[in-house]
Amino acid sequence: MISVGLADAVMLCSLAIAIGAYIFVSRREGSYVNILTPSALVGIPAFYLLPLIYIHLFQPEGTAYAYEYIYATLAVQNIAFAYFYIRTNGKLIRLPFRFGRANFWAFSIVCVILAGLVYVPILLEFPQYILNPRQIYAETRTGFGASSFTSATLAFLGVIFVLFSDRSRLRKGLVIAAALVVLSLHGSKGQILEAVFFMLFYFLYVKGKRFSLGAAVIGAAFVSGTVLLLFAASMTLGESPMEVVQSISEYSDYTRNDMLVIDSHLPPQFGRLVLESNTISVIPRVLMPSKPKNFGAFYLAEEFFPERFDADTGAPAFAIGVHYADFGWLAIVYLGCFSALTGWLARISVNRLRITHHPADLILVAFMADVTLFPVGGGGWFFPETLLVVLLVRYISCFGADTVYREHVSARVSGALPSSFSPMRKA
Repeated sequence: MISVGLADAVMLCSLAIAIGAYIFVSRREGSYVNILTPSALVGIPAFYLLPLIYIHLFQPEGTAYAYEYIYATLAVQNIAFAYFYIRTNGKLIRLPFRFGRANFWAFSIVCVILAGLVYVPILLEFPQYILNPRQIYAETRTGFGASSFTSATLAFLGVIFVLFSDRSRLRKGLVIAAALVVLSLHGSKGQILEAVFFMLFYFLYVKGKRFSLGAAVIGAAFVSGTVLLLFAASMTLGESPMEVVQSISEYSDYTRNDMLVIDSHLPPQFGRLVLESNTISVIPRVLMPSKPKNFGAFYLAEEFFPERFDADTGAPAFAIGVHYADFGWLAIVYLGCFSALTGWLARISVNRLRITHHPADLILVAFMADVTLFPVGGGGWFFPETLLVVLLVRYISCFGADTVYREHVSARVSGALPSSFSPMRKA
């Protein structure tokens, strides 16, 4: 096993690189709240701060190789994303289909209502847990995906559409509050946080808000406090301060689970788990009754946590471990290239949103920041599915629009919508 001192050094070195990449992007963006903020707010506590607390409360549980490999991979991912995000130029990549700016208010109302109606059958099946949504979350892990995930996606769309509507702040706030109520009934802390991130990107890249370092720190503290409250509402944390710290630190088990995979010398899966995560996970069990439970990351859960897997109480989280199981030590190359691709696509998406001010491009920006419309378990990268929704949103936004726009191939991020797009027709 690795010593505590070496584990500290490895984690702190990787953390310094992550913070450096964040500062690098922030200074270039002119805002310390940016596209890296969601991953920083979630990743820094999960991969660095809570594991540091854990190893000092207990002992490191992995070998030196496992620690060094995981934190070297995290460092490579941060560097690759930041570099390609900043180095990508401002040229706009054109999307097909015209787009308009009509009916966003109506779309938001319809989406929130449908989100509630789709979720009603689950509430009727578990009425005793309405005041304890976390238990609903635990009871509906298998067999309820079609209702649960569809409801969450519609609620997210309701939030996004209402942001772009021309209604008052009060009316927008009421719709957002209704969507958050629906999401809270799902019992997932992450879904509520994702709705907040959708709003954050709207203010950043549509309204052009900029945040100083001080404002960013205050905002991070507020979000962290909110997350702790959500933990307190959904977990048994213990009575003493030490029990609370221990419970929260144990909740962050990504790196420890990854180390189990690395140190187990599991035979390479040659991409099977990644492929299954991106295919099987998106198929509703209603359409595929024979859908296995041990696909993708769940295969690792069955391998290393068989009792929890058999009890169907939720699979422990794996991050780098899934890719290591597939590709062995080459996973660092795969994940580095993937982060570079994501950084490139993220810059393109931000460029587009700054010009179009359209909900379709907000969906793309959020997706590149790992804030997805599809809260589907299994760890897949649902870019094709997200792009399909983006094109659909662009298409339906033309219904009832007085002006429909067409994109110029040569447009650059240099001005407002009228200088980069031309109207095609008047209704």
